[in-house]
Amino acid sequence: MTEPRRVLVYSYCALLGLAIGLAGPASALTVEAPSWTPGTGSAQPSVTSAGDGQFALTWQQRAGEQGTLRVAVFAASAAQPTRVSDVASGKNWFLNWADFPSLAVLDNGDWVTFTLRKSAGSTYAYDIHLQRSLDGGRTWLPPVVVNRDGQPVQHGFVSLLPDGDDRVLLVWLDGREGATDAHAHHHGDHEEGRMTLRAAVVGRNGVPMEEARLDADTCSCCQTDMVRRGRSVAVVYRDHAEGVRDIAMLQRDADGAWQHPSTVHADRWRMPGCPVNGPAAAVNGSRLAVLWPTMAEGPLDVKLSISAAEGEDFAKPALIERGESVLGRVDLAPWRDGGFLATWVGADGADAVLRVAEFDAQGRMGERRDVERLPPGRNLGHPRLASARGRALLTWTEPHDDGPRVRVAWIAP
Repeated sequence: MTEPRRVLVYSYCALLGLAIGLAGPASALTVEAPSWTPGTGSAQPSVTSAGDGQFALTWQQRAGEQGTLRVAVFAASAAQPTRVSDVASGKNWFLNWADFPSLAVLDNGDWVTFTLRKSAGSTYAYDIHLQRSLDGGRTWLPPVVVNRDGQPVQHGFVSLLPDGDDRVLLVWLDGREGATDAHAHHHGDHEEGRMTLRAAVVGRNGVPMEEARLDADTCSCCQTDMVRRGRSVAVVYRDHAEGVRDIAMLQRDADGAWQHPSTVHADRWRMPGCPVNGPAAAVNGSRLAVLWPTMAEGPLDVKLSISAAEGEDFAKPALIERGESVLGRVDLAPWRDGGFLATWVGADGADAVLRVAEFDAQGRMGERRDVERLPPGRNLGHPRLASARGRALLTWTEPHDDGPRVRVAWIAP
């Protein structure tokens, strides 16, 4: 068993509270990062609570042209996983720093994850291949394709959510309606044409049902997120209504009907291309929190807003960090006393800094910690976070000269 190393952390609570008025109740966070890593070539990690205080970590391992999706199970605070298994391998995968698999544990105990596989020669032509495990991730059934339009376009930026019994609800960005868009152009490493947000439900029979187009014009390559709130579902994503790239929310009621989208906050951000920087959401009791980056006012801002109950508007956003070198790349999880735990990539001079902070139920910042300094750029990917039983597991990609490596850290109050 590898002993965890204590990460050097810094407390900015008092200074930040004075600077932007976010200081909340006094508290303390501990951060411990085991030396365990899946090794060189591992990247695009994600993490979810797997029940009984366990966490399931997924990542993609590249070896030449071969990609492998792997899953590791961690007991709370363990320095190493209890087991690691392969979901699938292949050479026709879409392996990308911004668009990556995740995993959901369904209400009946099934595990569901997916890979993105090329459907044609075009760089951004790929489909969603969903796979299911009936034994807690030890073995996996053959994949089924969720999007059934058959067009060689983007189908990605997927969010998964348990939907009762053996059902999983998926939402994703879908380029089928923009395939012939004459105004498509490249931004970063994505081609931006007209993009839609779509949904489907898949049970054990592998047949997509309840397929729906939720939004006819979204940002083309920002991550989505989806959470349960009571008997309803909330989806957050970056919209593109009238060219404004603000964060929108869609809700599905208890009867399965999707409502019209609303704006979380009117930043009024306009820019010529997709920022590849989506929102995150978490629910704690009746409270729904949304965390997102925006550059509506110049430098990149990371903002947090909370809706106290279903049907209530979001409160005025709290500014978490602002700076020309801030990268965003946010995630969010429920935390103690009705609050939330957030992670994002901030900045200190030329360095990117992976940060975590806790917020109380009113959105006031408590303790903030710097987890690791990282070189800026795409290679560090999008850190992910999950919590259960008073602890959280944070994962990110650590760039190295010989290739990236997935890392993890335990967060505890």
